[in-house]
Amino acid sequence: METEYLFHREPKQVEQIHTKNRTICTKIPVPQSMEIIERSIKNEPWSMNNQLYAVWDHAVDYSIYDKWGNKWIDMSSGIFVTNAGHGNPDMIEALEKMIRKPMMNSYYYYLEERSLLTEQLVKMAPAGMDKAFLLTTGAETTECALKLCRLHGIKQNPKKLGMIAFGGAFHGKTLGAQTMAGKESSWKWIGNLDPCIYHLPCPTDAFEDMSQIYDEEKGRLLFKKDIQELEKAGVDLDMIAGAIFEPYQGWAALFYPIGYIKALREFLNEKKALLVSDEVQAGFGRTGKLFGYEYYNVNVDIICCGKAVSGALPLSAVLSSAEILDVDGSLNSTHGGSPLPCASALANLKYIEEHHLVEEAKRKEGILLEKLNQMKARFPDRVKAIHGMGMAFAAVIVKPGTKELDIELVDRVIERAFEKGVMSIRTMTGTIKVGPPLTITDDALIEALDVLIEALGEVIKES
Repeated sequence: METEYLFHREPKQVEQIHTKNRTICTKIPVPQSMEIIERSIKNEPWSMNNQLYAVWDHAVDYSIYDKWGNKWIDMSSGIFVTNAGHGNPDMIEALEKMIRKPMMNSYYYYLEERSLLTEQLVKMAPAGMDKAFLLTTGAETTECALKLCRLHGIKQNPKKLGMIAFGGAFHGKTLGAQTMAGKESSWKWIGNLDPCIYHLPCPTDAFEDMSQIYDEEKGRLLFKKDIQELEKAGVDLDMIAGAIFEPYQGWAALFYPIGYIKALREFLNEKKALLVSDEVQAGFGRTGKLFGYEYYNVNVDIICCGKAVSGALPLSAVLSSAEILDVDGSLNSTHGGSPLPCASALANLKYIEEHHLVEEAKRKEGILLEKLNQMKARFPDRVKAIHGMGMAFAAVIVKPGTKELDIELVDRVIERAFEKGVMSIRTMTGTIKVGPPLTITDDALIEALDVLIEALGEVIKES
């Protein structure tokens, strides 16, 4: 296991809570839920059993409910899927209509809902991206992007296969996606690693504040240094076919220096190579922009979408130009563009637009910044830095007087917050990650952040 801390499985008495947004009325974990939890532990790998011991029954907007009367404020959005809220009524209506037809599978034969969805995605995409290819998971989109970059490259030179990725990055859990990941734990099992995938160091220091990303000259110089080091290592830079980056690295909401990404774009232009933005976590309003790459004021050639594109069901998409996408007849998928996810996604995207959720995320950024900076001011020896934009934030938690991430302390904090009616993400990296549905009310957001601050204070005091 990546952490030694185990959440308490034995139900215990906790403070009973009854507010507008939270209800805790049982022991935690709920004694009656343990049969379900134990069944999952018995039948699934440990990797599927390391989150908080809550059995979800239903979820509405920003609230998660169990069968026994408890209600939590969701600060995870199902890991950034439910930007438009859990159980969105417009999406439910669209799904009910599709089921009643009935229409539940169509392979990739023509389907009205799929045609409307791809049309909507193209409308939302930047100018020049006139095609959308539908898949199922985020990892499929980054695999596809790798393939497209190389197909584009080998049209120029059969050896033009090089792909740049970044240390600390995450691009999914399939072979190519994990090879592009920036953590050894993601690819050490592979054995014969792709020799044409190159990793540059993450250019953002997780232990420093956000001001570092705005020093454009410093960012440009850092890219120049990194690319020179790559060349010194023997890489032929003319054989670079593309680069992939996340607008922010999810584990700590780390945005890149703006000058760095601008310099990367200029380098790729010079090499006639493509830039891929992995928007699987960042897309559709999460950052306060429709797509996170917009913060860098650059054009990208391929956008990878997942998670919040459908708002619920498994669906992902690759957005690009016809020149880039219309090169490979094998780009199709059994479940990509399946009827139910398409119906869900179309209703979801329209809801995001009509209810101005992108703008709402940017407005609520102010609440998040204020509260998280309060956390940092209150616990300066523990909260090393705050990173994020829009409604994707993280507090970097360290052991006192060090730059060592305190993974166990964070686990204990989110467990304590869970006992108080706030459901958070277990990152296993030493960060308190905050990403509620974009629809969350101001009062619920403030309440949840206050609970996290309270939980951190209690756990530190007990340490």
